[in-house]
Amino acid sequence: MNVLIYGAGVLGKQVYHLLKTQHDVNITGLVDDSQEVGTTFLPDLKVSENKQSLNQKIHDDPDFSKKVAMIIAIGPDNLKARWDVFLWAREKGFDLPNLIHPQAAVDASASLGIGNIILANATIDYEVKLGDGNYVDIGCMISHNNNIGNNNFITTGCATAGQVSFGDHNFIGMHSTFTDGVQVGHQNQFWARNFVTRDVGDRQKIVTFHNQKSFPL
Repeated sequence: MNVLIYGAGVLGKQVYHLLKTQHDVNITGLVDDSQEVGTTFLPDLKVSENKQSLNQKIHDDPDFSKKVAMIIAIGPDNLKARWDVFLWAREKGFDLPNLIHPQAAVDASASLGIGNIILANATIDYEVKLGDGNYVDIGCMISHNNNIGNNNFITTGCATAGQVSFGDHNFIGMHSTFTDGVQVGHQNQFWARNFVTRDVGDRQKIVTFHNQKSFPL
């Protein structure tokens, strides 16, 4: 499978290294809209395209997008931009495969959309519904009967109990925990190590303060 990586940042490097573990994958290019074409990203990978150049290639060859898959590796700093690229790529006809680390555990009964990234030691439990374009980081635990919408960015070590629901475009800070049946709306930001026991609506910033004390050695 020929693959384009979209995003020349930290997540782009993470995706690059994961793709290198896939024996049937050929990385054919790197797309970025903020760096000049030709910029060195990794020793064997330079920025080769941007959205404008890809649009031109599709204009010249309408079948171009059918010849290559795309992994969207835009980080959480701009979830709207990440989703805009997803919608554009889907409209243009690019294949948006799920990228799943070989050490992740995804139950056979789980339902996955397209364009999801699931990293090492993450667990997707039974009868989970995972929408499109989600990022599930290292060591996350998505428990049974969860319903996760689209374009959620769930960072390292997060855990959900059963029947938790997320809407779309949420950022979940590392090691946050959601108890049974919690319902989360859209476009929320959860800082690290939140312990969430109540439903959360839309467009909220959730912070759990942990007192940190320092003592002399």
